[in-house]
Amino acid sequence: MAQEQTKTDFSELIAENFGANASYVETLLSRWRSDPSLVDESWRAYFEELAANGDGASAPGEAATVAAKVESGDGAAVAAPKKTEEPRPKSSAQTATVPAPEAKAEIIPIRGAALKIVENMEASLSVPTATSQRRIPVKLLDENRRLINRHLSQKPDLAGGPAKASFTHLIAYALLRALDEFPQMNDGFQVIDSQPSRVKRAGVNLGIAIDLEKKDGTRSLLVPNIKDANRLGFSDFLKAYDDVVSRARAGKLQISDFQGTTVSLTNPGTIGTVASTPRLMAGQSVIIATGAIEYPAEYQSIAPPILPQLGISKAITISSTYDHRVIQGAESGAFLARVHELLLGKDRFYDEIFANLGIAHAPLRWNVDRNPLFLGADQMHEQSVRQARVMELINAYRVRGHLTADIDPLHAMPLLYHPELDIETYGLTIWDLDRLFITGGFAPRS
Repeated sequence: MAQEQTKTDFSELIAENFGANASYVETLLSRWRSDPSLVDESWRAYFEELAANGDGASAPGEAATVAAKVESGDGAAVAAPKKTEEPRPKSSAQTATVPAPEAKAEIIPIRGAALKIVENMEASLSVPTATSQRRIPVKLLDENRRLINRHLSQKPDLAGGPAKASFTHLIAYALLRALDEFPQMNDGFQVIDSQPSRVKRAGVNLGIAIDLEKKDGTRSLLVPNIKDANRLGFSDFLKAYDDVVSRARAGKLQISDFQGTTVSLTNPGTIGTVASTPRLMAGQSVIIATGAIEYPAEYQSIAPPILPQLGISKAITISSTYDHRVIQGAESGAFLARVHELLLGKDRFYDEIFANLGIAHAPLRWNVDRNPLFLGADQMHEQSVRQARVMELINAYRVRGHLTADIDPLHAMPLLYHPELDIETYGLTIWDLDRLFITGGFAPRS
């Protein structure tokens, strides 16, 4: 009986300190109980400290201090200062009169990590939030992502191993660059000495929502963060992002991975959700949600070969749910507008990524589509001119393509831009990439 009570105390302490990530820590606790060597040193130290206070007699702030211990560079444990806990809001189940359950209904008490999620959700209601949304075309993002991934497949060492840049990677990086210009979106709210205060943070600890499926088929959500993500170039950010995800799936996250999140990114679009308004946890300033990437509803009944002729792009809805005590609606709206501009290539956003990865040629650009079939002029003439320009571009790559060949193993010489290999030089745009042209036998054959 005493052992069962101790386990309950452990669960409550873990739920108190790790919130939505508590189920992950409970799994590590089970491993530690079976064999302490199955978890790394920082987790062993934490669980040993819990065991030393397993009778539940520790002071209210003591468990929070223990949970904040992380391994420093010399191996010494560093503890975060204790903070005064705010009174926990009462559960609605404690304050409201509810009807008696149905006679045939099964009653399952919510405990442990799941109970902490209930409390977090109710506590989040005390944070006054508002949400901004913006719909962004992804045609340019998609095309430049293809070029990046083709380069990464040829240079796996650039990302620390075989890697692919996902839409989420690039959108997250755009968020970080937008935060450079809107640092107030990273500010927090805190009551210090009974005085409401704005907490200005220099670094962005970007929380990444990771959905994991357990062996029993149930799912759990972890939100570790990338420390000082705003100070990373794209290749380093790609490595840090993939490292966090791989360690989460392997069950190797550290205590420090969950601490100090300032901004979060969640992607419900992977399961088809078009737009969402996630809950903002206390201590964070803003949570960004990305929806599904798809054609606007009014064009989804059109045959796929016709869409490129119309110049229709897939689009994504991005929402910003923010703490209204320190962030205003105009700031959130302007922040999303800046993300929109960056994903359309403004201010050399893709140029910097290409340069960071060592891609020899310039990225593709956003252009307004001018399909001669819809301009009402001499359509045959305009189409013939465009066809000729496609042949000129092909010939330019046959004659000048060697200028972008990466043949310097020391990378001592810079990679130069050659306009004769740029589709814009020939009056072509990203919208022409999906259209059919006569190539004289140079196109791949199935």
